[in-house]
Amino acid sequence: MQERKICQIIETQCIGPDVYKIVIEKPQGWENIRPGQFFHIRAGEDWYPLLRRPISVCEIQGIGISFVVRKSGKGTELLCSRKPGESLDLLGPLGNGFTIEGEKVILVGGGIGTAPLLELCRIFKDKDVTVLLGFRAEPYLVEVFQRYSHHVKVATEDGSVGYKGYVTTLLEEELAKRSMDMIYACGPEVMLKEVQRISRRYGVKSQLAMEERMACGVGACLVCSCKVKAGEGWDYVRTCKEGPVFSGDEVMFDE
Repeated sequence: MQERKICQIIETQCIGPDVYKIVIEKPQGWENIRPGQFFHIRAGEDWYPLLRRPISVCEIQGIGISFVVRKSGKGTELLCSRKPGESLDLLGPLGNGFTIEGEKVILVGGGIGTAPLLELCRIFKDKDVTVLLGFRAEPYLVEVFQRYSHHVKVATEDGSVGYKGYVTTLLEEELAKRSMDMIYACGPEVMLKEVQRISRRYGVKSQLAMEERMACGVGACLVCSCKVKAGEGWDYVRTCKEGPVFSGDEVMFDE
């Protein structure tokens, strides 16, 4: 059940170029948060900027909930400047998260889309979980993923760390070697589209966490519409309400 709560910041840390981890104290009532769900967070201490920012849950540990935020505008810049001891205004948890299934799974993350997969990786730590992380250049969160999986691979577009190229190439290589039960993916649309293509080629089910612009976060404004299969045709659904996680079989990407 979604609730608005004022939560204290207990840690902030720069973990990459313009990328920050923010940890808040977890209040009572938020015990059943699912990986893939998100919170609408007020960026400043007053009403500017007016719109909240949708930030996915990164990890839940003990008394803390962590989020990873990339500076990409005034709102996220304000969020990244917040300090321990200050309070954040949050609404959530929102949306439908990942469905936990399978014994052999692959997590595929791209850029800031790696963060929502960390809590999922923690849940699968006693299973056969392979983690594939893609970045343009300097990676982050890799060491944390390695706490939960012995099979973590990194791809960077500039070749500075790990495989030089796209993370989806690593995915195809993994599936060519062995069968898997499920692919969980979060990242830019171009990456998710390729994950969908590869999953279909190898006959592996997938769950895709869509990244869409959101205004209200509760399904009222329709800004975050996503095209999905509906019967013999298609329809638009709200990413913030019916998503952000969808079955890979139902998402329809534009050509």
